[in-house]
Amino acid sequence: MDDDVTLLRYRYPDGRLQAAFPLRRIEETAERIVGWLPVGSEIAYWSTEAGDDPRVVPLAERFRQRLGYSQRTWTGGSVLRVIPWDEPWQVLHFWDEHGVFSGWYVNLESEKQRDHLGVTSVDWHLDLLVSPDFVVTWKDEDEAAAAVRTEYLRERDLEAARETGRAIARDPEGFVDAIGHWEGFRPAPGLDRPLALPDGWEAPASG
Repeated sequence: MDDDVTLLRYRYPDGRLQAAFPLRRIEETAERIVGWLPVGSEIAYWSTEAGDDPRVVPLAERFRQRLGYSQRTWTGGSVLRVIPWDEPWQVLHFWDEHGVFSGWYVNLESEKQRDHLGVTSVDWHLDLLVSPDFVVTWKDEDEAAAAVRTEYLRERDLEAARETGRAIARDPEGFVDAIGHWEGFRPAPGLDRPLALPDGWEAPASG
C-alpha cells in the first residue's frame, strides 16, 4: 500500500467485515486522520448474501438476514473524511457537482481501532446531517430502530449514538469549529486519481 494511502474499514459487531474505503492521507496527528476518497475508487460496502444493497430490502426484513459485503465503485463525488481516533463519530464533507459545499455528514460509530492497514470502526446506523447554515437533521432513525436488538446493533450503542448526536446538535457551529473548516478544501493535482483497495484489505484487523 502506498505511504500516502490508508484503509478505513467497518466491521459488524461480531467482527466480520462490513465495508472498506481506501483514503489518501491528507493529515495525520495524534488526535485524528483526515482522508480523501476520490470518486471512482474501488471500495467494499455492506450487502446481502446475493450482493445487493441492503437498502433495497424492506426494513422489517433487512436485519433478519445474513449480511456481508461486496466490491463496488465509489460514486456521487469525492469525499473528505475527518476521523478522530478517540471519538464516537467521523465527519464526511460533501460538495455538489459544481464544487459547492453541501454540508457535513456525521457518522455515529464506535471509537477507532488502529491496525496494520489503517483504522477500523463499528457503524451504529444512526447519523446526523448538518447543513452549511448549521441546521441539524437526524438521518436513518428508521434503520437504527430496525437494527437495534438484532446482531447488527446493540441497544447500548444506539443509546450512545443518540447521546452523541444530541450533544453535537446543541452546538453544531462549535462542533465544526473543533474539527476545523475544510469547506474550501480542494485536492492537489493527482489526489483525485481513483484508488484501488490495497492487498490484504479483507484480512482480520491486527495491531
